[in-house]
Amino acid sequence: MADPPSFEVDPVIDDRRPRSGFFLVLRRLVITLVGLNLFVLALLIAVTVAWGDDAAESSDLAGGPGAITPSSVPTSVEPSVETADPIADPPDPVAPAEPVDPLPVISTDPPPHPDPFEPTVNETQPEAKRMAALVAYLVTNYEADASLADVLVTLPPGSPEIDGLGAEVDLVHHPGMWSRGTVEYVQNGGHLNGRMSNIIVIRQDIGAEGSSEPERTETRVMEVRLARGESGEWTLETIASAGGVPAERPADLSEVAAAVVDHDRIDLPDTAAWDIYRGFIDRQVLEVMLDIAERTPYSVVVLQTGHAYNVFGTERVSNHSVGRAVDIYKFDGALVVDSHATSSDSYAVSEWIVSRSDIREFGSPWGFPDAVAHTFTNEVHHDHLHIGVNAYSASSSAG
Repeated sequence: MADPPSFEVDPVIDDRRPRSGFFLVLRRLVITLVGLNLFVLALLIAVTVAWGDDAAESSDLAGGPGAITPSSVPTSVEPSVETADPIADPPDPVAPAEPVDPLPVISTDPPPHPDPFEPTVNETQPEAKRMAALVAYLVTNYEADASLADVLVTLPPGSPEIDGLGAEVDLVHHPGMWSRGTVEYVQNGGHLNGRMSNIIVIRQDIGAEGSSEPERTETRVMEVRLARGESGEWTLETIASAGGVPAERPADLSEVAAAVVDHDRIDLPDTAAWDIYRGFIDRQVLEVMLDIAERTPYSVVVLQTGHAYNVFGTERVSNHSVGRAVDIYKFDGALVVDSHATSSDSYAVSEWIVSRSDIREFGSPWGFPDAVAHTFTNEVHHDHLHIGVNAYSASSSAG
């Protein structure tokens, strides 16, 4: 029997034929790789789950919620402020810093000139007082480079020759120093036959060039005398006194004298203190001055220096010249010229003074007909109290 015919089968179509060894190896390799990938994936999932908490804690550094970014990094150190509770009250606003005052500018210029003296409405001779005050003002207000001649030529027109004034004015002129004179008061020292004596209390501040502060201050008693001009105006006759030469306080100054000079209720010009230092003032005047100070504060115009030697316009020697009189122009801050009411302190003190047996004479704006002392009133004593005493006796006692 013949063999059946053989047929060739296409290997692509016929997959029933046995596989070759190459394909078997390839198939196993693929299966192995797939399995390995699945294992690695599972391992990564497990690691991610295990590290989850640590990753959350470091999320700020990794760019997650709350991450620190360049825009959130502060550029300067600021005070730590806790987050405000939205329900709580808002914090108080921070007050602005107090402005710092600039350092004061230290001036080297002298102080400005003080205001000229102006009499009160109650003065009886205001024009005369204004003129006398102007003279004292001009000779005590000058700059450090002004000579004595420069000062004298500033006096009002019609004044006497410079040579006749220089000796007294020289006492208040200090070469190389500036001066500022403030007139504190002008008292009527005498008025007779078209002539008038004016007693001026003036405070003189004296300072060095290049400084705005005075080196020393002197309160002087000046006497300026005026005369009526042809047209009736007051003109300068002379400067009779510029307040004298300063005197040192003596080491052996008496107890009563020291008490007067040092008393905080007695406003005493330096010129008057110099009179006391020189021993010119009678002890009885000093005793009376202390007694008045026990009742009220007061301001002295003159003791001796700065008052005319004679009662102005007469040949009688003034009690001031022998150290037995004092003139007072202010009591407890009130001018006598403005205190003529009988309810004033000036009047009350006057009543007490004229009752004393040690008072020899008393001039004031009032008359006291029943007084123990000799009393008088006139235009000259319209602006002050003149108190003259008997000579001191160690056996006498004040009433």
